[in-house]
Amino acid sequence: MTNEMASSRASLEQEVYLRSLTGRLVGMYEFQGFQKVAIISYPDRICESISTAAAVAFFDKYGYSENRLSIFDYGDDIDSTARKIVEKDFDAVYIAFGGEQKMSEVSAMFRKTLDALRNAGFRKALLIHVRAWLATKQLSSIISDQNLKNYLRSLPEIRLFTADAAAKKFFFHRVRIDESGSVKLEKYAEENITQEHADLLKISLPPPE
Repeated sequence: MTNEMASSRASLEQEVYLRSLTGRLVGMYEFQGFQKVAIISYPDRICESISTAAAVAFFDKYGYSENRLSIFDYGDDIDSTARKIVEKDFDAVYIAFGGEQKMSEVSAMFRKTLDALRNAGFRKALLIHVRAWLATKQLSSIISDQNLKNYLRSLPEIRLFTADAAAKKFFFHRVRIDESGSVKLEKYAEENITQEHADLLKISLPPPE
């Protein structure tokens, strides 16, 4: 176990299993209605786990066909990755960050990814992982940049999932951003989760700063 992983009360095995449970719901609900989905994942064990689980659930629920989904790793070539996503005409991009990274790092990577997508001309749906939402303080640190605020407002749809472990619920929202930068969530689906899923959520913590 790495020093970063040691900050979580969950073991690595539990963290990976948690992402399989969560990724299943992401593929079923956050990817719902899209024909082609790109996933940008941080290349670590946990982020790749949720990405794979979401992909399998998406295929199982909505059908598999060639080139319907692709997983791209985040890295120094994120600008090139964004251009590939635009060239391949994906309907939506899911940004899967937040497993083994500090929240400040998640925020910085999320901002850099949005800049790359904006510069590449991506104008389709954006799908957000809850840890990116929290790391950016409910997108407030992103919206403080006028260019990124305008970019997010120009997108046809932004989706987000959140969880309430105590209530044993997952919620799926559309994110609305008004001209002033005020953010509003509009719930479009919810799903009950099992006790083991809720228990794992309670003990999964990001690495300390």
